[in-house]
Amino acid sequence: MRAPVHKLVHRPSRSVPATILALLLLTAGGLGTWILGTRIVTRAWPARAAATVDAVGSTAIGSTALLTGAGIAAACGLAMVITALWPGAHERVAVLPDAVPGQTAVTRRDLAGLVRTRVEQVDGVHSATVRTRRRRVDVTTLSVLDDLSPVREAVRQTADEALQVLKPVGITRSRVRIRHTS
Repeated sequence: MRAPVHKLVHRPSRSVPATILALLLLTAGGLGTWILGTRIVTRAWPARAAATVDAVGSTAIGSTALLTGAGIAAACGLAMVITALWPGAHERVAVLPDAVPGQTAVTRRDLAGLVRTRVEQVDGVHSATVRTRRRRVDVTTLSVLDDLSPVREAVRQTADEALQVLKPVGITRSRVRIRHTS
């Protein structure tokens, strides 16, 4: 009896909303601690916060400023919840697909490194930057040559050959951009 073959797991995209929420809570908590600590020690609101505390205390629930602030906070919260629930890209890409049970996978960074190493060996390429997307590999190269069209074709061919070596599942093409550098 064979063990079931699990699919690659999506990387959660929760890091951005969690970081934003943590920074907001840290800022609000630090500010609240400072205001409350000063109130307890001196029995008065801090001079810098007194006007704000009085203004917030006298603001009516139905005021335009309060409703606008609540709407902005609700929209930001909703955006963070949607971002947290949206699955991220696969951290790893399945390579060398075959009929044998199981998967062979490499990280997207390693795949980009393989393509970048091969592209940087092309004559006329000064440096290269490679990013893996869901369906393609984006290659940006810098060249010191005046005529960039032969370099572009050589880079495109080399990038496609590098992808054919590993045959990553889902990534079928490369997009090459080349810029002149001095």
